[in-house]
Amino acid sequence: MNFPTHVMLGLAIGAVFFGKPEIILLVGLGSTLPDLDREYGFFSKETFRNRQGHRALCHNLLFLGIVYLVNPYLGLGAFLHTFLDALTTARDRGVEWLYPFTRLVKGAVYDYNGERLPLDPTHKIYLLQNELPVLTEKTTKDLKPGERTLPWRRTYGPALSGRLFDQGVFFGSAALFLLLLLFSVLGLHQFIDLTRLAQQLNLSFAIPFIVGAAGVLMNFSVGEVDRKKLAKSFKPDREYKALFYVSTGIIVFSVVLGAVMNPKVVVSTASGLPYLAAGIALMALVAFVLLKVKSSRPLPTDDKTEPVIV
Repeated sequence: MNFPTHVMLGLAIGAVFFGKPEIILLVGLGSTLPDLDREYGFFSKETFRNRQGHRALCHNLLFLGIVYLVNPYLGLGAFLHTFLDALTTARDRGVEWLYPFTRLVKGAVYDYNGERLPLDPTHKIYLLQNELPVLTEKTTKDLKPGERTLPWRRTYGPALSGRLFDQGVFFGSAALFLLLLLFSVLGLHQFIDLTRLAQQLNLSFAIPFIVGAAGVLMNFSVGEVDRKKLAKSFKPDREYKALFYVSTGIIVFSVVLGAVMNPKVVVSTASGLPYLAAGIALMALVAFVLLKVKSSRPLPTDDKTEPVIV
């Protein structure tokens, strides 16, 4: 899905469900964050292909949870972005929702033809099957995986990015947002609260938001120029790589600045962290005990039983 489509859907959802300008802007900004794992910036194209980081590193439930802790509305925007990308086909590599946990599973039980693969006695947990070459062969050139067969870790959808679906979401979201804005400006119905615009968009919100938005725009602008150069070379230019790091630093700085300028929000978020930590610890403990029990059993030797599949 294209950058404007993600942003416009975030703005439209923010307007429909919340109506406050600062929330609308935060959802829109959050909808840009998952694409920080694009196919340029940190790695050479060859390294990036081997690691398959795009639609994985920042397109997963763990990343969404981290962003949610920074700000729930940024988290909502990031989720909308990831959900849209999950509807695209293998051409754009789908979405690896359970990264990085899926990378801990090294093998699959079946190959892409459904034939049983030999099981490694040192591995107790498997994915169901290997990814279909007929899908990955259709992948965009910059994102195409290497020669090594990979377990099927990603989910795909029916929509080709940049095609009718992408355009439909963009123009539909834009029309809806502009309609709500027009009704609010004309006073027919306050879908978007414009009456307290100056009070809502105070400096403690505006300054971190502007800094963060500038970092995101710089990141994407530099990345687009770098991507065109990468189409001809496997090694990124140093200046683009440096600017990519600088832009990422600006985004992180905007988060810190927002926390410093809005201490009440930080206190409110921090008060819920012990409960969240307790829940994560309980889930991890149950998963650990379950896997220990399962891994103590011998691997099956017949086709009627399976090893642990995730």
